[in-house]
Amino acid sequence: IADVPDAAALAGRTLVLKSHHGSAELDAWLEAARPMIFLSMRDPRDAAISMAQRFNAPLNQTVYWLAEDCNRLLRLAAQGHALLRYEEWFFEDKALPGRLARALGLNPGPAVTAAIFARYSTEAVRCFMRNFPNLPPGRVVSSGRIVMDAVTQIHRTHVGDARSGKWRDLPGPVQNELTRFFRPFLDRFGYPE
Repeated sequence: IADVPDAAALAGRTLVLKSHHGSAELDAWLEAARPMIFLSMRDPRDAAISMAQRFNAPLNQTVYWLAEDCNRLLRLAAQGHALLRYEEWFFEDKALPGRLARALGLNPGPAVTAAIFARYSTEAVRCFMRNFPNLPPGRVVSSGRIVMDAVTQIHRTHVGDARSGKWRDLPGPVQNELTRFFRPFLDRFGYPE
């Protein structure tokens, strides 16, 4: 948050912040700034499995990575912000970039929104991931265990198999424990058992 430009530097500009984990400092900033917020969410049971697969981490670790994210999303959703559900495949909706832009008071036009969609579609990101070895020098950086492109922040394992319901492939006791752990989130957003 310390890197966010002040109001004078932002005059006439749109600032977009993307956060996976958030912080108490971010929560305080959001409370004070009252920005437009779009929340994207996924069944945390599937998200934990996807993260375990893509980051080669134990499932119990990825579950705890998501715990505070789920609590933060519960707080923000209660404030009436727009929700984009992974299971509804919002990321494959060609009209979404235009709707998001208009919600921000922007009017980029059909050619620009089509170009944005084309550049960040699932297949385009997969293609970009395969092209990592050909990125210009300095573009590939490390952030902890993640190796990513410094410009787009797309990382080598950015897109998994995109399958929903993968938590049902786990043994029954593990399914039950995941469901118990994420119960408040699952109930609030109507995810099935």
